[in-house]
Parts: sequence; C-alpha cells; structure tokens
Amino acid sequence: MSSPGAEFDTRGRPMLSAAFRRRRFLNWFPLGLAYAFLYMGRYSYIPAKSFMKALIDDSGLGTVGLVGAWTYGISFLINGPLTERLGGRFAMLVATAGSAAVNLAIGGVLRLGWTDHFLVTYSVLTAVNMYFQSWAAIAIVKVNGAWFHVRERGAFGGIFGVMISSGLFLAYTVSPVVTKNLFGAAAEYYFLMPGALLLLFFVGTLAFVRDTPEGAGLGPFETGSSDEFDSARKISVVKVFGRLLTHPIVLTIALIEFCTGVLRNGLMYWYPIWSREHSTIPGLADWQGVGLFAAGVFGGLTAGYVSDRIFGSRRGPVAGLLYGVMIVMLGAMVLAMTALDGTDVQSVMVFGVLVAGSFCVIGTHGVLSGTATADFGGKGATAMAVGIIDGFVYLGVGVQSAALGNLTGRSWAWWPLFLLPFAFIGLLLAGRIWNALPKRSGGGGH
Repeated sequence: MSSPGAEFDTRGRPMLSAAFRRRRFLNWFPLGLAYAFLYMGRYSYIPAKSFMKALIDDSGLGTVGLVGAWTYGISFLINGPLTERLGGRFAMLVATAGSAAVNLAIGGVLRLGWTDHFLVTYSVLTAVNMYFQSWAAIAIVKVNGAWFHVRERGAFGGIFGVMISSGLFLAYTVSPVVTKNLFGAAAEYYFLMPGALLLLFFVGTLAFVRDTPEGAGLGPFETGSSDEFDSARKISVVKVFGRLLTHPIVLTIALIEFCTGVLRNGLMYWYPIWSREHSTIPGLADWQGVGLFAAGVFGGLTAGYVSDRIFGSRRGPVAGLLYGVMIVMLGAMVLAMTALDGTDVQSVMVFGVLVAGSFCVIGTHGVLSGTATADFGGKGATAMAVGIIDGFVYLGVGVQSAALGNLTGRSWAWWPLFLLPFAFIGLLLAGRIWNALPKRSGGGGH
C-alpha cells in the first residue's frame, strides 16, 4: 500500500482506508485475546485458593502476591529496554510462551502432588510467571502505539480496559464454572486451562501480529506522538530512563498509576476475603467476575471516548474525574464499614463500591498506562515509558498487599480508610497534567 497522506477529519483524526482498518483489527484482536488470557493466567490463584486451603493460607497468599507484584514491577526495568530493541511482537511471544509454561508447571505440581514446601514452590513459580507477564504489558502498548494515531488512542484505551476486564472475567467466572463442571473443582485445572490457551495464542501472535503497519506490508504511518525521545536509540538506556524519570508528565503519570495499583488491587483482591467473612448475602461474591467485567468494559470505553471526544485527547481530565468518583465511592465504603456493619445494606454497598471503583481504576489505567505512555514516550521510548509507569502500578500493588494484610487482621474498618488517601493524592496529581498533550512530530493516515 502507498504511503499515507495527511488527510484528517474535523476532530484531527486520520482518515484511514478500510484495508488499513481491517489489517489493524487482525493485528490487535489476537494480541488483545492473548493479553486477556495472560490476565486469566495471572489471577488464576484467586478462584483456586479455596481449593488450596490445605496447602496455603491467606497469609501465605499475601506473601505470594507481594513477591509477584514486586517481581513484576522490577522486571519492567529490564524488559522495557529489551522490548524497545526487540519489538513488541517478540515481547508478546516471550510472554505467552513463558506464562504458559509456568501455569502448566503449577498445574503439574498440583496434579502430581509435589506439594511439600508448597509456599516456597508457589512463590518462586509466581515470581517467574510475573516476570513473563511483564513482557506483555509493554508489548501491547508498544505494538498498538505504532498502529493508532494519538487522536484515536482513547479508543485503544477503551480496548485496553476491555482486555483487562475480559481476563478478570475469565479468571473469576469462566474458569470456576468450567473447572467445577468438567473437572470436579480440581485446583490444578485453574492453571492448566490458561496454560493451554496461552500456547494457542502464542501461535496466533506469531501468525498475525506485526510491530508496525510497514511490517504488515502497508505504507508508513505517522502517529502524531511525542518526538522528544526519537533519539533514544542513539543514547544509553540509563540516560533514557533518567530522562523519562525526570520528565514532569511521565513522572506524574507514574505517581498517579502508583495510586491506581493501590486502589485496584486493594479493592479486587480483598473483596472476596471480606465477603467470605462478613457478607450477609449468600452468593453475592459469586457475581464479582460479572461485576468486574462490566466495570472494566464500560470504564475503559467511557474513559477513552471522553478523553478523545470531549477533552481533545487529553488524558489528565479523565483521570481526575474518575479519581473524584473514587473518593465518593470510598467515602460511602467508610460509612458502610462503620455505621452499617453486619447488615444487608452494607453487603450491597461494598459490592457496589467494588464495581464502581473498578470502573474508575480500569478506566484510569486504560487512558494512562494503555494510552498516555505511547503519547509521551513516542517511537523512541514507549516501551520504557510503559515499563516505568506499570512498574509504579505494581509497586502500589505490593504496598497495599503488605499493608492491608496487616490492617484488615486488626479491623476491616481500616480497609477503606487506608485506600482513601491514595484517591485524594491521585486526584491532585491528575490536576497537574490536566492540559498535557504530547509534543507532536506531525500526523498522517492511510
């Protein structure tokens, strides 16, 4: 296909040919499904934990979660620069193959009964799994950053939210239903299923995904991203990291996403534990997967649409609005924990906060980690920007895992009280990037 022209619609978005859109769909759809199954393989332990009680308790799972989260966060420092050099497609192939192997290994350990010192074994395998998982988060933004113009990346931010929520739905809802009905709730199948599916999508990625439109036989496509880091390949990795970490917008986004990591996992991980111990409505927790799926789909799509259509592809206003809603939700949760303890109203309110809060954090994560990283990292440093920002997300995950494991053991009233300050901090930080847009090098379309 010939090189693109510079034709744009009235909103500044490139006017793309039907052939380009078809090939782009063929690129991101298998990539998105692979990412959803990676999420399934990342969170398999949550539905499986009730079947592994004899092997590992809640405290042990907290340890596993902390080890996994910080391994994931630190891995970005290695895998970001490697992905910048080797490409997003290569990174996704590593992620799917590696996570498949680890999930199959965990399933094999359980199947064969090799469960002496299971906490140590499971912690090590989880750390290895999260190392491979970190390749995927970088890969998906790196690849799609080359296929979406900055003026339409809000839409990709929505797709990113859908992928995340689909993975959570697979882990929380589909996996338990299939396992219970076909395999008698044997814990190993919570890991064997995503392992097998990831092998399938390794093949799909190999067959269909290409790093750039040029790599798929199309003409060059100018994305309109920042050109501040286009010279990144000419200088050392350390210098690029230094420039990113001192870039005021990138650093602010990273700090917001640290708060997102605290809030996202602070709600999603601890809700099933609270519900098992305190909910007065039997079976309500079984709807968690459906609630998270709906929250993620609508949160991601809404955040992306509002960012592009209302705020001119600015990401800060959307993050700020969603954090404002999060403050209200957590305030309601404080009320539920203090004034409504032991009532059906409390159970409904906490579930509602879980869903509405997930709408906020998945929407924020989509427009920041999924979109703003490509906007401001540009062609030269998208992967490293994702590495830094997602690394901060999982530093936040580790902080909440360590803190809430201790605080909720004293009183569940501490649960929302611990989360609330991070929502305020995220809101204030979002205000600092309210008008931020990338320094663009141009535009183009197919």
